[in-house]
Amino acid sequence: MSDGPSAPGSARRPKVHVHLSYGQSVARFAELFAEGQQPERTPYGFHHAEECGFDVSFSEDDKRDGGRKIARWTLRRFSLDVPHAFFNRRRMAAADIIWTMSEWDAMSARLLMELGIVPKRPIIGTAIWVFDWWDGLSAHRRFVYEPLLKRLDLLLTHTQACLNKARATLPAVRTKLMHFGIATDTFQPVPEDVAGRRVIRIVAAGNDMTRDWQVLLDAFGNDPDYELVIINRELSDDLLAKYTNLTIPREPPMPEFRRLYAGATYIAIPMRDNIYSGTTVALEAMAMGVPVISTRAGGSPTYLNDDEALFVPPGDAAAWRAAAKSQTPDERQAMARRANARFLRDDYSTLGMMRRYTEFSAPLIGRRAKDGRIDD
Repeated sequence: MSDGPSAPGSARRPKVHVHLSYGQSVARFAELFAEGQQPERTPYGFHHAEECGFDVSFSEDDKRDGGRKIARWTLRRFSLDVPHAFFNRRRMAAADIIWTMSEWDAMSARLLMELGIVPKRPIIGTAIWVFDWWDGLSAHRRFVYEPLLKRLDLLLTHTQACLNKARATLPAVRTKLMHFGIATDTFQPVPEDVAGRRVIRIVAAGNDMTRDWQVLLDAFGNDPDYELVIINRELSDDLLAKYTNLTIPREPPMPEFRRLYAGATYIAIPMRDNIYSGTTVALEAMAMGVPVISTRAGGSPTYLNDDEALFVPPGDAAAWRAAAKSQTPDERQAMARRANARFLRDDYSTLGMMRRYTEFSAPLIGRRAKDGRIDD
């Protein structure tokens, strides 16, 4: 069998190269999954692309000092890990199409193609941060980014807000909404909330820069009617002395993570205004059938309607308290059931996401897709 890409119209399984950021090697991820530290054996469940009719290769990390020294410079100047893309150039060349989970990795791959280092292949990238940051970017970054983004075959976003910003900022870039997916084997439904529970348990998780932990502390801190659990790596232990009803699990293994979610009255997603954050936690709660309160920002409104979650304005502690008190146990669970039904109907699993990748990819490689699978 040839090492090169399959020809358009070929009956052979097409090859996709999944170019992930440095540090997301599949071998290391599989180890963490076996240890219970990750929800699936590959990042974002990309191994499910095999079920959709693809042969899959993944980027690997070059740990030699020379490459990483250059990478630190290109990352500092442009946020692009060009050495990482260069190390994986042969894997890209052997593929029919390249998928990435960030705009930076997509642009790095496209740059190598423009320089003639890698043969041109279709690239499907994902925009997470670049359009949120666009207005504050330096002129030299915009000068580099704009032509590379325009040369991507497709740039996906996981939120409607990000898609709207992308199309308003660079209308010439080919963009579409790609609904995200999570590992449903890990985040399975749990028994419904116990109606007689006296204390309302608020559970929140996240480590990204958009999270607004202070609004939760202002809303529920030191109130004996609430338990507040924030799953986070970086919050100061000093907060534990200041707020007597607060616990901060740092990096719980997946079984403990799921237990914390299952014990929640509400999963909370507190955010500062943004166009990309909160999606993963929202989907995990939906999959498990746990009610959600979220800031009306980021990804939550893309996946949840007003009858499927409670929404509050950014930075409004009083609104958080009012929302947490606004429902009876029966109303909470009815809302959570509606959200879970939507999760199942729209298939927000990682396999569902791979099926959507397949539908987007097929016309770019001269193939057809049927029901989210390459049609042989």
